[in-house]
Amino acid sequence: MALRPSDEVELRIDRMSYSGRGVARLDGFVVFVDDAAPGDRLRARLRTVKKSYAEAEPVLIAEASRERTPPRCPHFGLCGGCLWQHLDYPAQLRAKQAIVEESLRHLGGFDAVTVRPIIGMDEPWYYRNKMEFTFHPGGVLGLHRRGRWDQVVDLSTCFLQSPRTAQILTEVRAFARAHGISCYDPRTHQGLLRQLVIREGRAMGELLIAVVTSSGQFPQARALAEHLAARHPDLTGFLWAVNTAKGATVELHGAHVLHGRPYIFERLRDLTFKIGLFTFFQTNTGQAERMIDVVREMAGPAEEVVDLYSGVGTFALALARQARRVHGIEVVPASVEAARENAALNQIHHAEFHAADVRGFAHLSASGGPDLVVLDPPRAGAGPRVMAAIGRARPRRVVYISCNPTTLAPDLRHLVAEGYRIRMIQPLDLFPHTYHVECVVLLDRGAA
Repeated sequence: MALRPSDEVELRIDRMSYSGRGVARLDGFVVFVDDAAPGDRLRARLRTVKKSYAEAEPVLIAEASRERTPPRCPHFGLCGGCLWQHLDYPAQLRAKQAIVEESLRHLGGFDAVTVRPIIGMDEPWYYRNKMEFTFHPGGVLGLHRRGRWDQVVDLSTCFLQSPRTAQILTEVRAFARAHGISCYDPRTHQGLLRQLVIREGRAMGELLIAVVTSSGQFPQARALAEHLAARHPDLTGFLWAVNTAKGATVELHGAHVLHGRPYIFERLRDLTFKIGLFTFFQTNTGQAERMIDVVREMAGPAEEVVDLYSGVGTFALALARQARRVHGIEVVPASVEAARENAALNQIHHAEFHAADVRGFAHLSASGGPDLVVLDPPRAGAGPRVMAAIGRARPRRVVYISCNPTTLAPDLRHLVAEGYRIRMIQPLDLFPHTYHVECVVLLDRGAA
């Protein structure tokens, strides 16, 4: 039958998709349903209808899945911070495991590979070590409403951040309201306060706070810094930064240090990292340590390691303990400088970091090519040109760290075409209550 937007249909949810929605089939036609759970039998209203799929929202749940659980957060459903609080945590892990396996089959053509059981969290709450909150007119401070760039949920609580971060959120909102400070409107581009950024060193206990404004006029800035420092003796630093751009991206311009220092230190296993306000760093400290363990296990000892997309040196420095020589390749100069500083901080002298295109790494090797290449590309994946560059370098092993199974699968297909075999796939859950899943994959050129 011809389906149209606003039609209501009866569906049974089979599984969860990488977009976070439930997947059902209507006479073979795929329907993605918001806020669904595997096993739900429900009536849904079609929102959009495309040639190969439709999107829908539930109207009535006739039979609820056994995997459903009451959401812990009162903002769930409105707030865009979480999509899966209605699934119990074991069900979330099963869904992520299935997403990885299905992506490898359907997008990579890997029907025979075995995926290790996903590594979940012992306690899947309060895990984020960095939060970016948005101000909105009317003294609102929180996270964006689901699917909206121009609306913000005024958070009274959040179970992704630590309790002390939640307390700071409340205190900053109260300060802004008490002093009548205007908040930025993304539609009119009027108002002063734009973002509140909070970064924690979970292992070290350090705390960095920044308020981002739309202009360089913030007369209450020092008073706010003193207000928070008096209430939080563990406050490592308070920054005031300016973002004059009209887009939503948090950008740092002309930062003023009003208390302490503009960075914190954090430890991952046996390594210490210096982290600035906008330094890219894994946002789940505990699971990042487990991921380092997996990468070290897969990598094993190596003569020469090249780490592509090396960032601030997280994996390059972790592998330096078991390698003779390490090169990190990163296109962002600020990250390269941070990686060099972190190498010195950890007294690692045989790791070098280069600001360069990741495709041009082969010339760095003094002995005919690295025996291990590690890569941790962005969500869009590395792509065929990087895969071809790895193929030309012919490292004995490749360890691919992925945050997106739908781009991991085609990248692996390219590596297999270059003569590599998949030896090990380990998913990890770094973002409970969301659909995101990390994977670490080991490939080598050995015989089957």
